[in-house]
Amino acid sequence: MLGRAALALRPSGHPDRGLTLYNLANFLRMRFLKQVATNDLEEAIVLHRTALELRPSGHPDRSSSLSSLAL
Repeated sequence: MLGRAALALRPSGHPDRGLTLYNLANFLRMRFLKQVATNDLEEAIVLHRTALELRPSGHPDRSSSLSSLAL
């Protein structure tokens, strides 16, 4: 999966890691909706929470992370 490969290229501390986590989580959520694979949903939640940690209060993308996690 290309999303996982992209994440591997953005280690902890990389400025785009939060965005990559967010994108991978969204992909897994969409795949869950089509295939109903519970592990995809569980991983998406973990990735969204991790992305949220990288987007503190005041971050311009924090609301997107909160919204996605709420879904």
